[in-house]
Amino acid sequence: MSDSQSSGASVCLSFDLDAISFWVGMLGLSSPTYISRGEFAATVAAPRILDLLDREEVKSTWFIPGMDAEAYPDVCKRIRDSGHEIGHHGYAHEVPTNLDEPAERRMIERGLEALDQVLGVTPTGYRSPAADLSPNTTSLLVEYGFRYDSSLWGSDYGMYRCRTADVVDPELPVQFGDELDLVEVPLGTIIDFVLLEFVMTPGLLLPASTDVVALGKRWIDDLEFLVDQVPGGTLTGVWHPAAIGRASKLRTVENFIRRGKELGVPFKTMSEAAEEWKSAH
Repeated sequence: MSDSQSSGASVCLSFDLDAISFWVGMLGLSSPTYISRGEFAATVAAPRILDLLDREEVKSTWFIPGMDAEAYPDVCKRIRDSGHEIGHHGYAHEVPTNLDEPAERRMIERGLEALDQVLGVTPTGYRSPAADLSPNTTSLLVEYGFRYDSSLWGSDYGMYRCRTADVVDPELPVQFGDELDLVEVPLGTIIDFVLLEFVMTPGLLLPASTDVVALGKRWIDDLEFLVDQVPGGTLTGVWHPAAIGRASKLRTVENFIRRGKELGVPFKTMSEAAEEWKSAH
């Protein structure tokens, strides 16, 4: 397909503003080195990304843990005031599969309270801090009024409805649960942190050895496949300021946006894309 013909496809740019919460809440690391890495994400990388989005005049969705909204209100207010969507991303970047139902409920409530108190925002979208959901998550999201989730991998260019109460037991046939009034905007093919950021803790090693130029080309290949092969599809980009906010890495996002414009692909917030999908299905 030639440039400026998007076949009804669209792109959702998203950024997970994992600052201090990721290191403290998920990995239990609170030494000055790890706090400084969180500070970089919020005070240097996020403004740099916002400058790029301003220049390119595109809107995006930012998933913000409540702890980081409280710690860095100014950059979060800039995200809001620039017209970007804000989504729920836990409170202290908790892993839902480690939480029982009351604890997960409290995590959702604390995140909602922080985003309301700091930003006056009630999010309609949720992304799990660990890209994984507990057996209770989807039903809790519906209970708390969320319209969409973006944590799963059941498609790369297509949305679908979340389920609850799947039964998956090696001793039994798989039983799929009921569909919910909750749209899944899947994580898709573009994700940066596990490929670009160095982390070494007991039980976890991310070597940050990826060729950045090759990775950026792969992301553009994914975009071009969308336009050529998936009419009406949506591609989600999942980036983290801590990982993508440095010079050569941020160029990959800039190149991705500019190629999308050449192809005539509209950039939408996730809530826009999810509501359009829901209306059509």
